Amino acid sequence: MKLLLSAVVTAALSIGLTTAAPAIVWKAGSSPASPSHISERTDTSSLLASTLNNNDDSSALSNKSGLSAVIFLVGRDADGSEGLVSMASSGKLPGVQEKHAHADSIHYHVDGVESSRTVAKDAARLSGGMNVVEVALEEFHRKLASLAQSEQEEEVVDAAAVEGGNKKAKKAEQKRRRAISEADVLIVSVTDKDNAAAIDSSIVKAIDSKVVQNVILSSIRSTDEVKRSRRMAVVDKMNKSARSASAGRRRRLDEENGDENNNDNGQQEEGVYYVNMTPNIFAGLLFFFMFVFVTHLGLSCMNMIEGQDVYVKKMPAIGREV
Repeated sequence: MKLLLSAVVTAALSIGLTTAAPAIVWKAGSSPASPSHISERTDTSSLLASTLNNNDDSSALSNKSGLSAVIFLVGRDADGSEGLVSMASSGKLPGVQEKHAHADSIHYHVDGVESSRTVAKDAARLSGGMNVVEVALEEFHRKLASLAQSEQEEEVVDAAAVEGGNKKAKKAEQKRRRAISEADVLIVSVTDKDNAAAIDSSIVKAIDSKVVQNVILSSIRSTDEVKRSRRMAVVDKMNKSARSASAGRRRRLDEENGDENNNDNGQQEEGVYYVNMTPNIFAGLLFFFMFVFVTHLGLSCMNMIEGQDVYVKKMPAIGREV
């Protein structure tokens, strides 16, 4: 049982997890015999939509004062690689390893997990009006402790806090505290600087808590994946522009000639083609080599001009041989 998560990491690496971010989902009230393993590419929006919108009305009413979801995002390592795989493979998450068998689903290839801010925007857009807040690990513990209390105790604590030392607190701190208290979805950002034991215990507490409906454990994708996706986006954009330009040329030819056969003859290969140099660059290189050759030839000819080696002040008499 202790090596289950390591085995999952090994299997994920074998199918290309080094270029994607994994995600493990736990759902309250769901107790499958074994988690469903999903190796296909999954978008972040579809993952959040399926997780945040799976609650029925009864569960929503029963957990009205609780959290709809808690999303843990592990930051990148110092070398820019994905952090969750390295932490799991090194055995730093023993509690998550024990809870791994009770997960609802395991996604090996989640695309689009760029940062906690982008995940928070997607969650706010797909949650249907829920309050989404990015918090640190300590703020999550305070939120979970406040939810564990009864509503009356929470009201007493809040009133005492307002009348007491919070009078001197800044408005930004009060606004932050109010936003966390009203949050329905928490995005917990953790880094390699945080204690691994604290991260593991926080995830286990969220899974075991009765006030949390869904828990997602994922990781910010590596810098290599970000660069690769940006390159693919540029190539896709160039392909679309090339296809639109070729389609426009074909339409103009059809309108001018009125020939239906132009549809077959006008089909061109689609894609991006790279050449070593343009015609202007090639012409410039030819002119440069010609200029070097002509200059070398001219200097060589000028160097062949010779004069006399001896100069005298008195010239010899005319008709007399020297």
